[in-house]
Amino acid sequence: MKLMNVVFTFLENKLMPPLNKLANLRVIQAIMQAGVVTVPFTIVGSIFLIINNLPQIIPPLAPFFEQTVLKLSPLYSVVTTMSIDSIAIFYALATAFYLTESYRQDTAKQMSSFVGAILGLFAFLLTIVQVDIQNGQAQLLQNSAEDSIIYNGIALDSWVTRFSGVGIFIGILTAILAVQIYRFCIIKNITIRMPEGVPDGVSKAFASLIPAISIAFTMVIINGILAFFHTDLHAILTQPFEFVKGLTGSWLGIVIIMLLIHLLWVVGVHGTAIIKNSFINPILLVALTENINGANNIFAGDFVNMYIFLGGAGSTLGLVLLMVFNAKSDQLKVLGKAAILPGLFNINEPVIFGAPIVYNPYLMIPFILTPIINVTISYFSVSVGLVNKIISGIPWISPVGMGAFLGTGGDFRGVLIAFVNLAVSILIYYPFFKMYDNKLYAQQQK
Repeated sequence: MKLMNVVFTFLENKLMPPLNKLANLRVIQAIMQAGVVTVPFTIVGSIFLIINNLPQIIPPLAPFFEQTVLKLSPLYSVVTTMSIDSIAIFYALATAFYLTESYRQDTAKQMSSFVGAILGLFAFLLTIVQVDIQNGQAQLLQNSAEDSIIYNGIALDSWVTRFSGVGIFIGILTAILAVQIYRFCIIKNITIRMPEGVPDGVSKAFASLIPAISIAFTMVIINGILAFFHTDLHAILTQPFEFVKGLTGSWLGIVIIMLLIHLLWVVGVHGTAIIKNSFINPILLVALTENINGANNIFAGDFVNMYIFLGGAGSTLGLVLLMVFNAKSDQLKVLGKAAILPGLFNINEPVIFGAPIVYNPYLMIPFILTPIINVTISYFSVSVGLVNKIISGIPWISPVGMGAFLGTGGDFRGVLIAFVNLAVSILIYYPFFKMYDNKLYAQQQK
């Protein structure tokens, strides 16, 4: 218990304050909201991607699919192209919109969230074309190699490469930069003001003219300086991004991420929102788009909700099932009945704050340990080929097994791994649950 008190004191006094400040930053809030907004597009794109994988999902019917629905693949595959393969556009728009909206509600009433979103997209689009400067002469890059097509400065595969997951981080950064320039112009009154009576749409259009010019010059200068050194924003970001992506590509890296998320949860901080939703989800989305194009990333798409967060952070569905079927104390019986339905859809705030798991030395250990065991089982199952890699986005509320089936393109072995993880979570929670339940039952008897 002394060790527990030391851990709680450290987390509460040293770790929580800076992380809470970080979570409440406007920029972080905007990125989190942008991530939520883009989820439907990844799911819609994945639906049509699954159609293309029907022969692998149901092999006996492969000839039928090839002679019927797959003949229309060029028609419906455009949905995937314009959703998953264009996800950076949505990120840029949404980040700029929500960041502008935050400023508009607080300090800059004259800002328009719609205008902010358009300016954010504009700034991002200005980074797409690759330009090089040699001997004082600017030229658009050209490359006709099979694995690296660049036409008039634009990298192409089946679509514009930088519109896909690889462009998410630049989309976020340029959106933030554009909003800051827009805000500066509004606060300093560096805008064109139309006389009263002019339609609101026209007024906003002219009010955005000077910010748009400022953004254009800023991006041209940045691109020009980098082109002089034969690089650009996307290429510069590749190095640190590859390092972070490398962390998420290893078993130890994923374990560290899970450990941080759950250490925050046990002291009442939304670790999923701070770490996964803000920083990890964009990386997982990039990995998913790479898998769609033939890569073999293990930690991709919604790997977390498919295999680890069964019932929510901490794999608490196993704990809820124990409450429903094994609890003696009225407190956990009633909580289990209330939490089972949300838990089936990966919503577990009722059990985290109702059991509670937060600041509870009985339940915090399995809450932290279970995801690490689940990560280990799932990671090595994919790495040795026991289950297919993830190639489709899924709704995070997908029940156990369903998400694994859809995310792996219809691999029933993914369903098996998910239920193995659920069984393991029940086994890990059981002794701690019994100790806690017995304690509550004894209190109830008194």
